[in-house]
Amino acid sequence: MLYKLSDVFDLQMGKTPSRDNNMYWKDGNLPWVSIADLSKSQIYIENSKEMITNLAAKDTLMKCIPQDTVIMSFKLSLGKTAITRTPLYTNEAIMAFVDKKVIQIEPKYIYFLFRNIQWGQYTNNAVKGKTLNKKFFSDFQINIPEYIQQTKIASILIRINKILEYKHSLIKAYDALIKSRFIELFGDPVLNEKGWNLTSLESVCQSIYGGGTPSKKIKEYYMGTIPWVTSKDMKSDIIVDSIEHITQVAIDNSSTKIIPPESVLIVIRSGILKHTLPVCINKSRVTINQDLKALVLDERCKAIYLQYLLKALEKDILSGVRAVTADNLEFNSLKKRKIPIPPINIQIKFSQMVNQINKLKSDVQKSIDETQLLMDSLMQEYFG
Repeated sequence: MLYKLSDVFDLQMGKTPSRDNNMYWKDGNLPWVSIADLSKSQIYIENSKEMITNLAAKDTLMKCIPQDTVIMSFKLSLGKTAITRTPLYTNEAIMAFVDKKVIQIEPKYIYFLFRNIQWGQYTNNAVKGKTLNKKFFSDFQINIPEYIQQTKIASILIRINKILEYKHSLIKAYDALIKSRFIELFGDPVLNEKGWNLTSLESVCQSIYGGGTPSKKIKEYYMGTIPWVTSKDMKSDIIVDSIEHITQVAIDNSSTKIIPPESVLIVIRSGILKHTLPVCINKSRVTINQDLKALVLDERCKAIYLQYLLKALEKDILSGVRAVTADNLEFNSLKKRKIPIPPINIQIKFSQMVNQINKLKSDVQKSIDETQLLMDSLMQEYFG
């Protein structure tokens, strides 16, 4: 049966206490959830990166969101959804759907229903990005079946979601193993605890390539088969393909170049540099745009070693980014940076281990993709 959200839920928007009042934040013990606390797969939420005080909640007249309430982001990053495991508060970018107890509702059913809705199609482009509003939610209609059907659907989807969470945890565990093994073999690279020889990054490179963007006005340039890697593709450790592909003619008529396999690709311009330094290794010939640099290494340095070295130095490297601009890496400084170069046999040992783990990760990722297809299929069946 169709219900307006306002008929079955009390819609509550959060608030942000004044940052100027230290008494609102210092030694706070009340969870205060922002979009950054919400993930795409984690169903329940009880902790937050920031906490507020009782005084903050009282002075700003913030309403506490009860346990087992569905909350969802409705500004900028739309549709991030969770169920509160404990009473908590949120900022103004999150809407809470507090059950009015008009009908019997299973929160987990609402959680999955909301996750399935493409909220972006209902937005207006606001000054600071896409957003929805309270009036929209008040009038928005959803289908809520009998309670027994809600619980049946939620139970099936919960089981699949737990499988996905477990498999994602395996990926994280493999990544943590690689990081710990790196420190075990090579020590802290900032301190160079093991006293390895130091040399500049550029000195272990046979070549350093910049990239370019073939003219977007010539559509034929983008009808080829040669991968053209941008920051959007730099989301995994290994690059085997890209979203866009170009032709040889496009390469000939632009500043991009063919990058040989086993090069180290680094993002040097992107908003992601505010918090992450994407570093990947390409497994086939690719081209890159101007937001990336490609390092072709000599025999003294293995690509996998350099990749994880830069990851280990990420915080230190990115601290310099903020001193220049929010989204540009000062590459000239980076390439002159002194880096430790351990004996090649130890680098090879580490690389072999990483390759073995990457194979395991690949198998897990394939299983995740298959499970996600099942989840998507069932969500479509249940919610349309």
